[in-house]
Amino acid sequence: MSTRRNIKYRYLKTKIALNETVQRILDINRKRRFFGEDPTKKEQLNEELKVLNAVAENQALRLKSYEVTMNRENAA
Repeated sequence: MSTRRNIKYRYLKTKIALNETVQRILDINRKRRFFGEDPTKKEQLNEELKVLNAVAENQALRLKSYEVTMNRENAA
């Protein structure tokens, strides 16, 4: 597989993973409304949310890196 094709493949896979992570974050935010009275469940959701936010940030940075690389290759 060529380098350009490999980068595009990783870009698409990362974009899909980021979309899935964002959906999971949105699901947790919906669940937080229902578990507002239960402090243990709310704390568990908050911890999961912290992890997912970190993962989403990492994926977004990788996505940006792939975009820069693809733009550089297209300009050359």
